[in-house]
Amino acid sequence: MEHFSLSDWLTSIGYTVLAGVGGLLGYVMREHDKGNELSGWRALTEAVSSGFVGFLVMLLCRAMAIDPLWSGFVVGIFGWLGANVSIRLLERIVYERLGIKLRANTDTRVAAAKHRENAAQGDQP
Repeated sequence: MEHFSLSDWLTSIGYTVLAGVGGLLGYVMREHDKGNELSGWRALTEAVSSGFVGFLVMLLCRAMAIDPLWSGFVVGIFGWLGANVSIRLLERIVYERLGIKLRANTDTRVAAAKHRENAAQGDQP
């Protein structure tokens, strides 16, 4: 089992802070675009939860041996997207990696939805 050195932990903290700042900025921009008033507690929650997801993404990038510069970029984007969106994306990766299919009929449902969409587009002039 690989152990983190002090340098690795400091780098991890940096990635976590990057994701937290990204999550905070993303929240502020989304709320501003909607014309909503900002909530301090919600902003703090967004920043902390995005930091947590950023830490998970950093671990994933490290496990995949992705270059640290690319890792920083990916962590920042996941932070900006926010924890809710990011964790859903990570769930898909984990389920796929573990070979878990959420719904046995997923392929059938996707094909049926595409068929309905194509049929609806064919009805339009």
